[in-house]
Amino acid sequence: MKKLFAILLVVMMTLTLAAPAFAAGETGSITINGVSTANTYEIYKLLDLESYDTVSGAYSYKVNSNWTGFFATAEALQYVAIDSAGYVTWINGEDDASVAAFAKKALAYAKANGISPVKSSTNAGEFVIVTTEGVTSGKFSDLELGYFLIDSTMGALCGLTTTNPNASINAKNGSPTIDKQVQEDSTGQWGATNNADIGQTINYRVTITVHAGAENYVLHDKMSAGLTFNSVSKIEHIETIDGVNQTTTVNPSAYTVNTTGLTDDCTFEVVFSNTFCNTLETNDKVIVYYEAMLNRNAIVAGEGNTNEAKLEYGEDHFTTEDTVVTKTYGFDLVKTDSQNTLIDGAEFKIYDAAAGGNEVAVVLMDDNVTYRRARADETGISIVVKNGQVRVVGFDNGTYYLEETIAPQGYNKLTARQKFIISDSNLDAIYNDGIFSTGSGVHVVNKTGSMLPETGGFGSTMFFTLGGLVVLACGVLLFAKKRMSQIAE
Repeated sequence: MKKLFAILLVVMMTLTLAAPAFAAGETGSITINGVSTANTYEIYKLLDLESYDTVSGAYSYKVNSNWTGFFATAEALQYVAIDSAGYVTWINGEDDASVAAFAKKALAYAKANGISPVKSSTNAGEFVIVTTEGVTSGKFSDLELGYFLIDSTMGALCGLTTTNPNASINAKNGSPTIDKQVQEDSTGQWGATNNADIGQTINYRVTITVHAGAENYVLHDKMSAGLTFNSVSKIEHIETIDGVNQTTTVNPSAYTVNTTGLTDDCTFEVVFSNTFCNTLETNDKVIVYYEAMLNRNAIVAGEGNTNEAKLEYGEDHFTTEDTVVTKTYGFDLVKTDSQNTLIDGAEFKIYDAAAGGNEVAVVLMDDNVTYRRARADETGISIVVKNGQVRVVGFDNGTYYLEETIAPQGYNKLTARQKFIISDSNLDAIYNDGIFSTGSGVHVVNKTGSMLPETGGFGSTMFFTLGGLVVLACGVLLFAKKRMSQIAE
């Protein structure tokens, strides 16, 4: 049978140091190896040990008075039989899966019904911790002999054990771990960083690697102001069966996604049911996939837009936070004449191809100065250059093309789109002592056309003057010629 907890150690053993018969008033101890001083350890006495024989391995148990209600339930009677004299016999096999399931049911009953542990590490002197050869152990002493359930705030059941009189188990109740990643849309690869456009949907995933005794799992996720949470798209459970990894989609009934009523400053949380947690085994993986949109408040370049996650487990334990970063970029569009003088009045649109292609829509931000990439539900407008320059933000890495739709008055409009490339940084305009540095930002140059003669100008005046003189000369010549002919007659 597949093990439910690879590190759950069930000790139902006899020790050669114990006497072969029950001694009146005899007490025992339980030592837990590999404990953490940050955790709380508690033990519950389920059964009383009336007598035992270490030679034959015979034990006589009866239900502890605090647990009669539990052992009367159908859940408990799946695992044990109680005869007419009140003696308890285990009937469900001694494999880890069966014992782990029984232990979790017993622990849940204790917490639901207010059954107190017989000893706790929170009580002074009840749990003595020592470190020997690098191993930290904790010991509960002066225990009445019996069958005990051991729990810790890590959420990992340490085990079930019999004191007869001294038992020792290995806790190995380590922490689960998480690995948060974001997907780069251009490659489909998952990693710690990505680049995106404002308005783009971003894919995230958190991989939880399970440790023993998975309990009270809650995934907390916090997004910076530049990210808007959309939804949890799916959750997968990966388990190893007969040496082969098998992936199943977790039924939504096994978890709840909360975005309101949160007790910390996270954006949303995924609360897993303990019914689902009970199915998890050491080294299983639970992968949570979710989406967010890069919004208008996104930080452009710089430190980027962060998204961090942590897992809560057991009783108020948390994994270390894991953070990913999404970056978006901007550029300065600078408009000058051929003498590098800033000029106004040009209008542009952005495209994704040198000819044809798709328009990359932009909208004007609330400051009425900066343009940003538009969301899918927004209608784009033209970029109007004022004071010779304009800021445009919210772009992923890529190759883009500026098309001049209106040229400044007196200047020739560009006949082809101008290419620019964004690659992991802003395209910022640089000014030295107020003078624009050519080669910075996205620099667009307009040239004036050739000046043609105009009505009322010097050229036309001269033209009409010369024409008038010619006409006058012709008139004088004609008059003189006619006069000569009259004289000759």
